[in-house]
Amino acid sequence: MKEIKAVLFDLDGTLLDSMYVWQYVDEEFLRKRNITPPDDYARQCSHRSFYETALYTIELFGLDETPEELMNEWTELAINEYRYNVKLKPFAKQTVELAKQRGYKTAVCTSQTPELYTPVLKNTGLEGMFDTISSAAEYGKGKQYPDIYLYTAKKLGVPPENCVMLDDVSASLKGAKQAGMMTIGILEPMSCQSIEEMKQYSDKLVETLSEDIFD
Repeated sequence: MKEIKAVLFDLDGTLLDSMYVWQYVDEEFLRKRNITPPDDYARQCSHRSFYETALYTIELFGLDETPEELMNEWTELAINEYRYNVKLKPFAKQTVELAKQRGYKTAVCTSQTPELYTPVLKNTGLEGMFDTISSAAEYGKGKQYPDIYLYTAKKLGVPPENCVMLDDVSASLKGAKQAGMMTIGILEPMSCQSIEEMKQYSDKLVETLSEDIFD
């Protein structure tokens, strides 16, 4: 990999052991409507922004509700879990600390809205450890597009080619690659990602965070 000057972190499935939350939200939301989702529903939603996921869900299931109504319902279902119960993945905080010790700038690139990521960063001890936080909700475009990564690199004042993105979703890694960044793929079983796709868009592919992840 090229010289690293900044590290961008995904939250769900990368730093946070939180993939179960969205499975719970999906199950509750669909159960109330007696809907059986297709097998790839969670995967299709994983890289989309909150708004894009709402539009996709409405179109897929022919719902009469607005995107805002869906997002409000999902947020209410998820917010208590994020506020009180979500934990860090093993070596997550140490990985952020390692990046900072090496002099790298740090950022979060997430599909989460501030209502969700603000309390969970505080409760997991990650609050204040990042130079900037970018949410795909700000752009209306998901992490499969390069926009969020280019914007984050600009905020950090670091060329994209000197940034590395850590993520557990192949489509997000693809978006970071399109932005010109280096990528480290994290194998998260609940993300249901194809290992071959993860390899395709990862400069480095790991099963877990570790002290040698940037080497």
